[in-house]
Amino acid sequence: MEIEVTHRPAYALAVAKLADGETVVGETGSMVSMDAHVQIETSAGDKKDGMMKGLMKGLKRAVAGESFFQNKYTPQGGPGEVTFAPKLVGDIETYQMADNTLFMQSTAYVCSSDGVAIDASWGGAKSFFGAGKGLVMLKATGNGPVAFNAFGAIKVIEVDGEYTVDTGHVVAFEDGLQFKVRKFGGGFKSFIFGGEGLVCSFSGKGRIWIQTRNPQAFGEFVGPKLPMREH
Repeated sequence: MEIEVTHRPAYALAVAKLADGETVVGETGSMVSMDAHVQIETSAGDKKDGMMKGLMKGLKRAVAGESFFQNKYTPQGGPGEVTFAPKLVGDIETYQMADNTLFMQSTAYVCSSDGVAIDASWGGAKSFFGAGKGLVMLKATGNGPVAFNAFGAIKVIEVDGEYTVDTGHVVAFEDGLQFKVRKFGGGFKSFIFGGEGLVCSFSGKGRIWIQTRNPQAFGEFVGPKLPMREH
C-alpha cells in the first residue's frame, strides 16, 4: 500500500494506492473518490475486537473529536485507488509506521493502513485535553503508512534537546519526545498579556510536525465577522 499526496500544499489530497485485497482505513466523510470495484465496510472497531470492544474504541474516538465509525476500503479483483480529503484547508503528510508510535492531534488523522491502530485512550491525552478544546492527542501504533493533515503548511522540526511549540500549532510528534503543557512565558502576566495561550515544551530526540496556522485563533478571528444566523 502506498499513500500519494497531491495538490499540496493548500488543498492537498491523499491518494491510497492498493493492491488487490489490501485495505485502507479512512476517517468518516473523508472519501472523495474510489474505483468502482472497491468494497466498503463501516465499523467502530476491528472484527477481532468483538462488539463491546469495538464500541468502546468508537466511543474513545468520539471523545477525542474523531468519528465514532471508520470506513475500510478494499479493492476486489484487482488493484484500486481511494482518494481522501481532510476537513481543514492545508497540507497532508505521510508517515511510515514500523512497530513504533506516533502521536497526532485528534483532528489531524486522515487515513492509514489497516495494520495501524489508532487509540485515543493513553496517559498523555489528559494533559493536552486540559490545554483547550480539540487538543486530545491520538496514538498511532503498528505497521504501515498513515496520513495526517494540517491547517496551512507543515513544517518538520528535528529536536535533539528541548523545544517549545504553541499547542494550537502541534500536529504530530514521535514517541522519542516527552512533553509538558504550560502557560506561555511561565507566568500569569505573560499568559494574559503576551498574546499567547498554552505552549507545549518538548524534550528528547525526535521529529515534530507543526502547522503554520492555528485553527482556534482563525475561528476566533473570523467568527465575529460572520453574519448572524436566522432562526
